[in-house]
Amino acid sequence: MLLTLILAAALQLIPAPAQIQVRGGSFKVDPAKMSFVADPASGLPEEGYTIDVTRARVKVVASSEAGLFYARQTLRQLEENGRIPCVKITDYPRFRWRGFHVDPCRHFLSVEETKKQIDILSSYKMNVMHWHLTDDQGWRIQIKRYPRLTEVGGARTEFDGSVHEGYYTQDQIREVVAYAAERHVTVVPEIEMPGHARAAIAAYPGLSCTKETEHPQNMWGSPNIVMCPGSEFTFEFLAGVIDEVCALFPSEYIHIGGDECLKVKWEHCPACQARIQAEGLKADATGTAEEKLQSYAVRRMEGILATHGRKLIGWDEILEGGLSPNATVMSWRGEKGGIAAALEGHDVIMTPSKEGMYLDHVQGDPKIEPVSIGNYTTLEKAYKYEPVPEELVADGKASHVLGLQCNNWSEYIYSDAHRQYMLFPRAFAVAETGWTLKENKDWDSFRVRVDKACRDLDRRGVNYHIPLPEQPGGSCDRLVFIDKADLAFTTTRPVAAMVYTLDGSEPTVQSARYQRPLTFTEDAVVKIASVTSYGKLSPVRTVSVRKMNPLPALPAEKAIGLTARRTDGRFLCAADLAGATWRDVPLKRLRDLTTLEPFDRNLPDSTRFYAAEAEGMFRVPDTAVYRFSSDCDQVWIDGKLLIDNGLEVKRFSRRDAELALEEGLHRMKVVYIFNVLGGWNSLRGKTDVLIRKAGDEKFNPVDIQK
Repeated sequence: MLLTLILAAALQLIPAPAQIQVRGGSFKVDPAKMSFVADPASGLPEEGYTIDVTRARVKVVASSEAGLFYARQTLRQLEENGRIPCVKITDYPRFRWRGFHVDPCRHFLSVEETKKQIDILSSYKMNVMHWHLTDDQGWRIQIKRYPRLTEVGGARTEFDGSVHEGYYTQDQIREVVAYAAERHVTVVPEIEMPGHARAAIAAYPGLSCTKETEHPQNMWGSPNIVMCPGSEFTFEFLAGVIDEVCALFPSEYIHIGGDECLKVKWEHCPACQARIQAEGLKADATGTAEEKLQSYAVRRMEGILATHGRKLIGWDEILEGGLSPNATVMSWRGEKGGIAAALEGHDVIMTPSKEGMYLDHVQGDPKIEPVSIGNYTTLEKAYKYEPVPEELVADGKASHVLGLQCNNWSEYIYSDAHRQYMLFPRAFAVAETGWTLKENKDWDSFRVRVDKACRDLDRRGVNYHIPLPEQPGGSCDRLVFIDKADLAFTTTRPVAAMVYTLDGSEPTVQSARYQRPLTFTEDAVVKIASVTSYGKLSPVRTVSVRKMNPLPALPAEKAIGLTARRTDGRFLCAADLAGATWRDVPLKRLRDLTTLEPFDRNLPDSTRFYAAEAEGMFRVPDTAVYRFSSDCDQVWIDGKLLIDNGLEVKRFSRRDAELALEEGLHRMKVVYIFNVLGGWNSLRGKTDVLIRKAGDEKFNPVDIQK
């Protein structure tokens, strides 16, 4: 094992092979002297291969054409300047399912961009593309029997009036499936039911319990508008869709979703309640009657798929109410669902969101990384995930774990470059876990080898994440100090160096190297970036450091309580409020700014959007520097605009700023706008203003004087 790791690191191979022997010398690439033989009787495991390189020739033997393809990928990584080192490699995968997930529903990606992902990930021996083709925000696959699915469900109107649209024709689907097959990637489509189906319901309102006309959802989350399993039309529709889906996709499995289905409508739907009665579905320890109804719907889907000789995969919610007999579970809410399914004898695919398999999670300090859904998944965390829980090993059920999959949900991914940034290099970590034997995995070796894979991305013109310089204890781009400031930086994983400038110029590899905290006694602007081992810079951070006298406290007799006012309308940012008509409203706390209208996860056309301003006084106990953070549109302190989140996706605050304040009372004004930007419904956000004294670790809500 140790020798294999050392040699894999020396040869910079990802994934690390099962066995390596290195000989002296190298082979000058000459296609006439390279043989490739697929021999099912070779005795090699499925997808396995051997590579034997001498100075005179290269001989490759594999158990299948897939094995030959993977051998070629290894040779591609080994080749440098037209030469391949003399080695003997025996290699085969640990898992049969080495998956990656693509979500064009929230933000569409072209056929060419889809092919690019297939190209890259197949070259690192991943072999399943889970194509998430339908959701609340868009229906992305042409179904000829139901043309309105793409005519209506394929386009959504955003809050600002812009339209996001796109779908794949059946010819394009065939093109992608064939392209993937040439690279030994199986494309598994996902057709969501009974939840996450609002785009389909917009096209065909008869699919819902209320039959009301809807539209594709223009925000993220789980609406309570779902398919009606009490109606036979729902299953006739799904059967018609599946007929065309199965004609396009030769995959053994079809994914039916089954997750996050809110059952509120079912509780009041006569057809659903009649179905519950007719099927004898009763609440018990395993679930409510409505959860049993979902299980009934999933079993119906399993029967539809069986007529095409296909198997069903669903997210782990399909366990609720009882699991269909032959279903495979994709465990995303941790490992619990996967373990439960495997113990019952079902196959499972591990893709737990918080254990490192959701690559839409932030991969560095959220204060400086692009907006994301949240959570925290570094490259190291993704790499160290082990897909086979000890419980299954102990119970002899480990073989039910087919493999693992990384998911890259695109709610907060607004461009191809951003999608690539979130996917790479973390997908390489998943690729190694899926292929490499457990005993051959090693984080220290991998983080060295990943640099070569990133250079490969540069050659392909693909964007990827390089760790940004971060400040320990939380990053902030707008710092102040009273006497002096010490500014320290670190990164989420080791880099070759951090380089910086103080003269306003952009840093280069030749710029000053960060070695210790920087000390300032005067105003400064620091531009700093990380440098990889091969000389590529991360995005540059610009941090302003400003000396200031503390803002004076206000006299105690000027203290006021919290006041608030509201104006109705569809506003994008604070600049839109000029000339607005305001009315006073009662408010007990800043956090109640989001309660001036009742929350409705479906945002009907009758929703009253609004903006609100709140003002009050707060007290600081000491003369010191304080850092402020807020998801509100604006925060003003003592008449100065401190935080401006205008036109930002305010999923998490990324505009923290500092002020020096004198002990005592200070005035605060907050501007909050209820709108939907980048799919984020700000009524779901937090409107507290958070404060922490310089040097403290924890933020606390500002305490507005009553």
